[in-house]
Amino acid sequence: MTDLPDTMHALVLTARDGLELQEVPRPTPGPGQLLVRIAASPVNPSDLMTLVGEYGIGADYPFVPGLEGSGVVVAAGSGVVARWMVGKRVALATGNGGMWADYAVVDASRTIPLPEGVSLGSGAMSAVNPLTAIALVALARKGGHHTVVSTGAGGQLGRMIRKRAHDKGVKIINVVRRAEQVAQLQAEGARHVLNSSDARFDEDLANLCRDLRCRMAFDAVGGAMTGRLVAALRPGAEVLVYGALEQSAIKLHPGKMIFREATVRGFWLSQWLPRQGVPRLLWSAREATRALMGGFAVSDVARIVPPEQAEAGIADYAARMSAGKTLIRFSDEDLGVTPTG
Repeated sequence: MTDLPDTMHALVLTARDGLELQEVPRPTPGPGQLLVRIAASPVNPSDLMTLVGEYGIGADYPFVPGLEGSGVVVAAGSGVVARWMVGKRVALATGNGGMWADYAVVDASRTIPLPEGVSLGSGAMSAVNPLTAIALVALARKGGHHTVVSTGAGGQLGRMIRKRAHDKGVKIINVVRRAEQVAQLQAEGARHVLNSSDARFDEDLANLCRDLRCRMAFDAVGGAMTGRLVAALRPGAEVLVYGALEQSAIKLHPGKMIFREATVRGFWLSQWLPRQGVPRLLWSAREATRALMGGFAVSDVARIVPPEQAEAGIADYAARMSAGKTLIRFSDEDLGVTPTG
């Protein structure tokens, strides 16, 4: 590692909402770990929660955020597998951040070599959203659900859930928040699309849930939406809350919970994955990576920004999530993706 710099540039969260570009010491890999020169890392809703101190990683300030990314392995600690990875292009993810930097250290088990045909730009987005879609649809199928309500359906993850569900024979009732999103999803072939801003939304959702015997929902919104889902779903329903786009406390009517025997529980990918065991974890990661080549896991990229412009890119993403991802670029590697603007 003698040809590597001793320091690197990183986006450091010094306090709640206190993101700064700093020069910091470059990390060194330990046994079974890899040092990856980061090519790019996306901004996800989970990153937005991290920036305001509401994500569950529990890190002390200051720390480097960023939960997934892609890059090239440039060094390894001890271990045959780790050393074998040197020089390979990889997708990587952690449960505790560290990707918004020139370099990151990760356990070798947290990386997946990118196959030919998968760009570094696509690989940077291969973990959080694709694996969440795989997990949620798997939970629906395990519970015998043939139809599921999906909120936040106009975003990139919402599209992945819809495509993954279609591949696995599960119908999706798509809930969006704007009229233009209804038209867009219908143009993409979605059959059931409802706008939560419409006056008849609650009635229409309840009617669809009755007709399709729907007892499950994936909720990316939280706030009042969670209670509206409980009221619309069939008795004995289950709502999996995996996001907080509304950024407010969940509102539930006790009577609806009690007399409809509804269950509301949280879903966190970082906790679900380790419980699956190594074989299932590796299968899911490879399934997600393969799906980057024209499958359900393809994401639109709205913009690519250098770390010096990260704050503006993050703000733009927060305002226009359905337009596509923001990628923060940390190297001169060809990302292989074209932003839509």
